[in-house]
Amino acid sequence: MTFERGAPRTFDLVIGADGAHSHTRTLAFGPESRFAKHMGYYISIYTIPNFLGLDRWELDYNTPGKIAGAYSARENTEAKAVFAWASDPIDYDYRDLPQQKKILAETYGGQGWEVPNLLAHLDDSPDFYFDAMVQIHMDTWSTGRVALVGDAGYCASPLSGQGADLSLVGAYILAGELGAAAGDHAVAFAAYERQLRPMVDACQQFAEGTGAWYAPASKAMIRFRNLNVRLLPYLPWRGLIGGAPQKVARTIPVMNYSA
Repeated sequence: MTFERGAPRTFDLVIGADGAHSHTRTLAFGPESRFAKHMGYYISIYTIPNFLGLDRWELDYNTPGKIAGAYSARENTEAKAVFAWASDPIDYDYRDLPQQKKILAETYGGQGWEVPNLLAHLDDSPDFYFDAMVQIHMDTWSTGRVALVGDAGYCASPLSGQGADLSLVGAYILAGELGAAAGDHAVAFAAYERQLRPMVDACQQFAEGTGAWYAPASKAMIRFRNLNVRLLPYLPWRGLIGGAPQKVARTIPVMNYSA
């Protein structure tokens, strides 16, 4: 391996776990455009003071195609501002934070509720995040001695709610299969893909259409969504709806590699 800074080094394996914009994937498999599927939404999250006094709670404000909100974090000592909105692909540099902040401020300019106060903390936040909601679809997650884990290989987008699950389960299975194959990477990589692929497919399929409920495109759809949420505790199929993410996360059985 050669590095932009530092001397070359030799490794047995290279595992790319560097996110949806994986540079490892670009070097080993090709440009991001070959694998990324835009889901039609953008998202931004960053830390703010808990000025709304949220106690393990989240408040959201919807206008057609947009949602803005905040939820408490770290034992209510702080909060996270959350923005998500429908949009065609935007031409921007994902490393350029000032440009991203400008896009967010312009997108939500003139919005009501607490949106101006949420935006007022844009420049104070130490952890501003902004990105398109995308999925990464690949026929294989390995080539030679290189393999991908998590969003780098199979991002399901924030709409799935399963990003951490997929990353952790994927890393666990890859490590387990490398151990089971006594380090034979070709055997381990093939088993890793075979074991994890059903969960990846289920999580990516689950994300399809979720945005229409999260950030409805019309006032009528917002009212319809809110009515369904209010009625949910009284519906006989509430368990199926409420447990859908957990069901998706349990698509594959837990593998025990301890032996």
